[in-house]
This record gives sequence, C-alpha cells and structure tokens, in this order.
Amino acid sequence: MNLAVVLYTSDLRLHDHPPLRAALSSCDQVVPLFVRDHGIEAAGFAAPNRTAFLADCLADLDAGLRERGGRLVVRSGDVVAEVCALVQEADADEVHMAAGVSAYAHAREERLRAALEAEGRRLYVHDMVVTAVAPGAVTPAGSDHFAVFTPYFRRWTELPPRAVAAAPRAVRVPEGLGSELVPARATVAGTSPGLAAGGEGEARRLLTRWVRNGLAAYEDTHDDLAGDATSRLSPHLHFGTLSPVEA
Repeated sequence: MNLAVVLYTSDLRLHDHPPLRAALSSCDQVVPLFVRDHGIEAAGFAAPNRTAFLADCLADLDAGLRERGGRLVVRSGDVVAEVCALVQEADADEVHMAAGVSAYAHAREERLRAALEAEGRRLYVHDMVVTAVAPGAVTPAGSDHFAVFTPYFRRWTELPPRAVAAAPRAVRVPEGLGSELVPARATVAGTSPGLAAGGEGEARRLLTRWVRNGLAAYEDTHDDLAGDATSRLSPHLHFGTLSPVEA
C-alpha cells in the first residue's frame, strides 16, 4: 500500500487544494501534516493574534478531515526534520506541498527536496495553490516588470485560470501515527478582543457574503475608510483557508 504526506503550510483548506488532490489520486492513503515551525517562531511571527487565528484554521482543517474519515497530524520543530521523521515512520513514498513565494519558503523546499531524495523519496511542489497564477507568469515581453497597471491587467486577463477542484469526499489516513493536540484559540493569551475568527468555514462564509452583498458596490465604496466596505478576506488568503484561484 503506497502512502503520501501532504505538508500544509499557508494553504489550510480542503476545497481547491491541488497537493491533497494529487496525493489522493496517486496513493492509497495520505497523511495531512502541519509542522509548527520553530524557525518561523524564532523570527518573531508567534504573536498572540496570529497564533490564535492559526489555531482556528488548524482546528477547522482537522474537523473537515475528520468529517471525511481522516485527521490532521500536528508536529513541532524543524520542518525538514519533522517531515523526514514522519516519512520514515509512515513509510511514505512521496510528499506533496504548495509552492511558496518567499525566500524562506524556497529555501525550505530546497532543503526538503534534498533530504527526501537522499532517502529515495520524492517531493512534489504544486503551483497556484497560494497564488492565483504561478510566480513569474505575469511578465512583460521587454522588461522584468510592469511599470503601470493597465498592461499588467491586460496580461493577467490573458492567462487561463486552472480548474477549481472540489473538496475530497474521503481522506484515508493510516492509524497509529502520533500527533500533538491541535491548537485551540482558548489557550492563547493576550489576543485582541475584536480578533476575527479563522478557518475555512469562516472564509467561505465571508466570500459568499461579499459576492452577494459587497462586490457590486466595491468600486464606489473601496475608498471609504470609515465604512465596512471590504471583504475581510485578507487573513484568510494569507493563511490559505480560501483558494485565490476560486476567489
């Protein structure tokens, strides 16, 4: 029986998730994994509001997986070390993940690929998971960047979007793999009173509300700083609880 690990980073959803879809298509079982990266925490990104929002996202992802017969495996430490340890533990054949856009993400992918290939395993990195188009796809013919918006927009509209994938009906996760407890917002101290709720369910609710009630008037209201005229989707796009391609 072949098995794949799906490494979640900033793509915390089930709808329109190419790495999960690819893993389910090629393997009998998958292990959805999130690593609480000590490198990110050491860089100062473990602020209470971010940590609490992330906890919401992970709890919602775990709940969605459990509805489909699976679960989220949570580990803490160095991402490469934790992925390789789980691959050995589960005897996984391959790892799937979303392509990142930051220098940190690129370095993480390179380290992980080298470590897995040294053990005879394969890493598959999927584009257009955290971005609507692949990085570098929207470039002009004569220079390395666009200087004004109109030609950029024209080039953007020429690119065919990829098909949006539905959430899987079933996710088969092997038994016996250890996991930390999924984080809970209630355990995070020092959060702001008005902190928004995280998670894919909340993201999809906000998108539906925005399309029905806010999008049509946005051209007239987007400069109203005092008005409640925005989609409120920014943190969800950042954590990947909503697919930018679907949006």
